[in-house]
Amino acid sequence: MKSLASKFIVFIILPVIFILSALSLTSYLMAHRLLMDQMKKSGQNFLRASAEQISSRIIQVQSTLKLLAITENLETLDDSKRRHMFVALKDLLGGAVTSVFMGFADGKFIRAKTTLLPKDYDPRKRPWYLDALQQPPGVLDGITAPYLDASTKHPTLTIYHKVLNNSGALVGILGVDVDVAMASNNLINNVPFFAEVEYILVNSNGIVLLHPDNLKVGSDIGATGEELDMQISEDIKKTSIQHKQYISRRINEAWYMGFYRVNGVSLAFVLSVPAKTVLKPLHRLTFQMAALNLSIIFGLFFLLIVVVRKISRPIIDLKNSAVQVTEEGPYRDAIEVKSSDEVGQLTGAFNEMMEGLRQRDFIRDTFGRYVTKEVVKELLDTSDGLKLGGEIREVTIMLSDLRGFTPIAEQLRPDQVIEVLNSYLSQMSKIIGQYKGTINEFIGDAILTFFGAPVKYGDSPARAVACALAMQLGMEEVNRKNNEKGLPPLYMGIGINTGDVIVGNIGSKERAKYGVVGHNINLTSRVEGSTIGGQILITPSTHEKIKDLLIVRSVRSIRFKGVEENIDLYDVIGMKAPYNLMLPDVTDERTPLKTPISVTLNRMKDKKAVSEAIVAELTHFSSLWATLKVAEEIAPLQELRIDFIGEKTDGKVYMYAKVANVTRQDDHYLHSVHISYLTPMVTQFIKRLSEPESFPSER
Repeated sequence: MKSLASKFIVFIILPVIFILSALSLTSYLMAHRLLMDQMKKSGQNFLRASAEQISSRIIQVQSTLKLLAITENLETLDDSKRRHMFVALKDLLGGAVTSVFMGFADGKFIRAKTTLLPKDYDPRKRPWYLDALQQPPGVLDGITAPYLDASTKHPTLTIYHKVLNNSGALVGILGVDVDVAMASNNLINNVPFFAEVEYILVNSNGIVLLHPDNLKVGSDIGATGEELDMQISEDIKKTSIQHKQYISRRINEAWYMGFYRVNGVSLAFVLSVPAKTVLKPLHRLTFQMAALNLSIIFGLFFLLIVVVRKISRPIIDLKNSAVQVTEEGPYRDAIEVKSSDEVGQLTGAFNEMMEGLRQRDFIRDTFGRYVTKEVVKELLDTSDGLKLGGEIREVTIMLSDLRGFTPIAEQLRPDQVIEVLNSYLSQMSKIIGQYKGTINEFIGDAILTFFGAPVKYGDSPARAVACALAMQLGMEEVNRKNNEKGLPPLYMGIGINTGDVIVGNIGSKERAKYGVVGHNINLTSRVEGSTIGGQILITPSTHEKIKDLLIVRSVRSIRFKGVEENIDLYDVIGMKAPYNLMLPDVTDERTPLKTPISVTLNRMKDKKAVSEAIVAELTHFSSLWATLKVAEEIAPLQELRIDFIGEKTDGKVYMYAKVANVTRQDDHYLHSVHISYLTPMVTQFIKRLSEPESFPSER
């Protein structure tokens, strides 16, 4: 098949034929299975209903006989009253009851029927009478085995009850004949199939009592010689089997057969249905679908011949031009469009494709400025790398944020803010790249990073914590550069958490970003929000995976909003080999003030005050830590703005801090706070008011 036209036809027609055939076959098999399952279900329900109806009728008759024996003194009533009572009882029990009678111990026989009996008829010699006498002491009720009534030739059951007098002596046997066929008539008339169904009654020996073919009455159900009939006959004779269903070949075609045994009676209902009866609509529909499919294929074939001839000619012409372009190297000048027909349109599309390839290279060259090379490689080298969507994956999430950067930025010129941020983000990005982290995004001065995607590493938690330690150590270089430029120092808090997230390309087709989403991101943010400058806090999910590598300063239990239980946060200060990283020991240089300084406190949330000002005293101070004496307790981790009270402050002497811990002392609370930012005038103001013997300089 060298011809482009023939390939078009073959590669379109063959898949269409295959798909249509597969769909048709799948639909047929599914419908076939559903219909067969429905046939089995309907057959089972019908047989069970038949058996339960007979059982209910038997229970009704037994209850009536028992009630009659208890409430009426049958021993003393005269014969006319007895007969009248039996006639009324027969009418009450319905048409399926053909006779109500009683045989007395003295040989007398009273019944509802008026037909004559043989002169030598003795009820005491009848099977039902003898069965009743053979019942164990105390058993008054019983049922005979099903038999064919001599007059109706219908399968009949005799239900009897022993009648005793007050002294316990036998008065006689009260009996009712039930025509099983008549009792089942309403069900037989509603068989859930079609006319070809066979509804059969057999006894426990497999002998047919009722059959659409009267010639088979009295013979074994397996006498046909059919393997399926013989199997069902064998199973019916096993009284331990209550019910069973079969689908097998019978009379050279598939049949459904099933039986259901009536409780307490040597009787079973059998249903036999040819499968073609149920599948006939399916076969008709299959034939119609085949005809429709053939029509579609032939129509498509002729349509393709016409269309392919129109398409192949301009494609061949364009192929020659494309070969010439590739021989001269990619991304050369666009091919000249000489016409507006198919050739011109396809040539224009080819030129657009080349431009798209140029843009792809541009994306590959520039996208790496924002994420790692691994992300770029996966996005461009996989077939679905640029598609929206993602997968659930366990990653380690790291969120870092500068403490007190907002008030610092307010004191700097815009170009200085950008300079500080760029220096900080550049240094941190370099370290994150060294530990193979993927930067999800920069959120102002915060960096959201994850480890373990798109490339999976088995040591993601360890690399994340090692990266965090390296970042804290790297802040020394950032602050050295800031100091040289006369800029204030920066302090960073880092939170780390490990858990399942959705990772992948997020956004729209026009603008997508490789990143992560999920509740574990929110938890990481809350952990980071619990840190102070220079601190690294990790969750138990991260700690458990690498606890043997970690050096932990302390463990703190915190309950976050929306989380039912407290979460232990581990303050990591170092890692053992092979990382061998250790944060420097930061000495708390707080100096007691000679005279406490009055200040006001404002609780802060999202950079805004959320409470009335609280009066407090500053008792100890250093460039990073301070102690506040407050009349009320302020919760740990609360962000505070601390304003100094004085005539010459003009609102310019203040600092931001976060509560680290609280202790109660007499009638007040001492709050140890970590300073995230202080204005240049704070230290001078404190020196002027307190004049301690020694005072720490700003760091």
